[in-house]
Amino acid sequence: MFVYPTGALAAPDDLAHPRWCDRDRCRLRGRHCSRARRVDTNRSDSSVVEVGLVRALHPAAQTMVSLGGAASAVVLSVGQARVLRYRLAHLLDLAAVSRQR
Repeated sequence: MFVYPTGALAAPDDLAHPRWCDRDRCRLRGRHCSRARRVDTNRSDSSVVEVGLVRALHPAAQTMVSLGGAASAVVLSVGQARVLRYRLAHLLDLAAVSRQR
């Protein structure tokens, strides 16, 4: 049995892929994609949301954050995702304060 190195231990051939890339059908998809991570609240929410990283194969392409659901997906730049994170944290803080009143 041979264990293939991945991530930081990857061979020079794998340097064409970002560390987070799942290395699955990149050429077919035309972009690198991370594994989709479910945004799970452990409740019976009406829809499932997944989040991941994507980047086109073009060398100058920027890494983007993909927010997806059953019907559609939204792709944000990393900067936009960072701002969204802070905006959501602020809104959640406001919601927590309003519940305490």
